Amino acid sequence: MSEQPAAAAPVARIPSARRLLKALAMAVGLMLVAPLLLLAWLEKSCSRSEEVFTGCAHLLALVPGLPGVLLRGAYYFGTLARCSWEVRLGFGSHLTHRGARLGARVSTGSFCVIGHAEIGDDVMMASRVSIPSGKRQHLDEQGRLSSSAARFDTVRIGSHSWVGEGAIIMADVGAWSIVSAGAVVVTEMPQRALIGGNPAKVIRSMDAPGGS
Repeated sequence: MSEQPAAAAPVARIPSARRLLKALAMAVGLMLVAPLLLLAWLEKSCSRSEEVFTGCAHLLALVPGLPGVLLRGAYYFGTLARCSWEVRLGFGSHLTHRGARLGARVSTGSFCVIGHAEIGDDVMMASRVSIPSGKRQHLDEQGRLSSSAARFDTVRIGSHSWVGEGAIIMADVGAWSIVSAGAVVVTEMPQRALIGGNPAKVIRSMDAPGGS
C-alpha cells in the first residue's frame, strides 16, 4: 500500500518587525501613563464624574511629536470602553468621554475633539474635526435648553472613511465615505457617499461613475 503524503503543517503568521516595535512602544507607553490610568480608574470606581479622565486627556493632548502620539494611544487604550492599541491621535486632539470606542488604525490630525463616538477601523480624520455627543446633549426632556441636561448620543463613523479638515459630525456616517472639509453632518449619511455642505448632504455615491 502506498503511503499517503503527510499533511502540510499550518504556517504560523509571524508579525512584522514594525508591528512588534509598535506593540513594544505601547507597552512602554502604558507604563509611563500608569499613574494617570490609576487616577482615571479610581474616578470611575467612585463616581460618575469624568473630570479626572478629561483632565488627564487635556494634559496628554499637549505632549508634542511621537512621544505625544505614544502616550495618548496608551492612555485611551487603558481608559476607553474600547480602543485599539494601533490608534494615532495628533497634537491637541483629545476625547471627552470614556464611553467612546476607537477601532484599529484610527488616526486624527491636530486639535480634533471627540465625544461619545464609535469610530470604525481605518478611519482617518484631518485636523480640527469635531464629533460632539449628538445634537441634544444640552436639551432636557421637554426639548428646552438646560445647563444640567446630559443627553449623550453615540455618533458612529463607519470603517474606512475619511473626514476632512474642520468637519463637524453630529450624526452617523456610513462606511467607506468621504466627508468634505468644513461639512456639518446633522442627519444620518449612507455608506460609500461623498458628503459635503452645511448642512451636509450626499453629493454623489462613491459607486457612481467617477467615484472611487
